[in-house]
Amino acid sequence: MGEPRYRCDGCGNLTRFDVTTSQTTKAFHHYTVGGELEVEEETVLSHHVDEVICRWCGHGRSVVELAEGEGDTAGETGTVGNKGSDEEREPGVQSRTS
Repeated sequence: MGEPRYRCDGCGNLTRFDVTTSQTTKAFHHYTVGGELEVEEETVLSHHVDEVICRWCGHGRSVVELAEGEGDTAGETGTVGNKGSDEEREPGVQSRTS
């Protein structure tokens, strides 16, 4: 299973998010005679997404996790007035329709 994809329903952002996670791991630490550390056999015991914030809106109130395969193309955002893909727009620049 890969990393989740997100979409901000507030502004249509699909590409830029601040994601805060907590993770617990178990690892074998192997120190050389010279004292250099090499981490081996690292296993993730638990992984939790604590917070996802949209870089364009500045909040996480409208951020949703997409189902696998959803949002793979720019046309699936469903936002009105969105010209071009999110990759082509500058961060913070949004289409405004009245």
